Amino acid sequence: MLSPFSIEQPWTLHWQRLPSNLKPIHYVNDKSPKERAALDALAKVGIIGGKQLFRLFRLQKKRLKQMVREQKIVRHEMRCNKQIMPVYTLGQTGAVITNVSYEPNYWVAYRLSDVLKRLVFFELYQYFQASTIVPAPEPFAGAIERNGKLFYIYSARGDVEDLMMHLKWQGPSLNERLIVITEAIKHLEPLKMYAKAIKLRVTTDEDLMASGFNFANMFYFLDERGEIVKET
Repeated sequence: MLSPFSIEQPWTLHWQRLPSNLKPIHYVNDKSPKERAALDALAKVGIIGGKQLFRLFRLQKKRLKQMVREQKIVRHEMRCNKQIMPVYTLGQTGAVITNVSYEPNYWVAYRLSDVLKRLVFFELYQYFQASTIVPAPEPFAGAIERNGKLFYIYSARGDVEDLMMHLKWQGPSLNERLIVITEAIKHLEPLKMYAKAIKLRVTTDEDLMASGFNFANMFYFLDERGEIVKET
């Protein structure tokens, strides 16, 4: 079954563009811990799905509409046939609350693969909810700090050329752990020659959605023969 986050799904992006003369809101209500946690995650990753905001941060549709009115977040749509998936980016009030610099309409630079990679990041993050999200440079969607250990997260959508180049030049000095999310293990064949010297774990879209929050059922590793095998 094709993952809803597959690059092969015919999703189209429909961005809400902010006008250049948009007036900022001078009174900012930043008292909600749930909102602050969601905005902090959004500031570090860039975009998140509406269902993910509810599942991870318990933000109901009514609250999301209020956050849009307060310019904390901006609502957009992904469309596939008759299906609509709301997605959200950081608004200018949200940037004030999270104390980050803000470029209006930063999201229009995202390609479909960029969006899918970030949505898949949050699918993985549901298994790490007690952990801290950390911004990460390209080609990673983000990073997660858990028990003092930093995990860089790469979502493979399409080819993995960018990660191959990163590992080729940075691999020997990359001390952090790396988690790769892929639609199918076979897509990672080109990575094997570069991944032997790093702390790598792999999971798939299917495992993420079928593991029932069971950490033990979702990861693969590169064994001594250079094969990607399931952890037992």
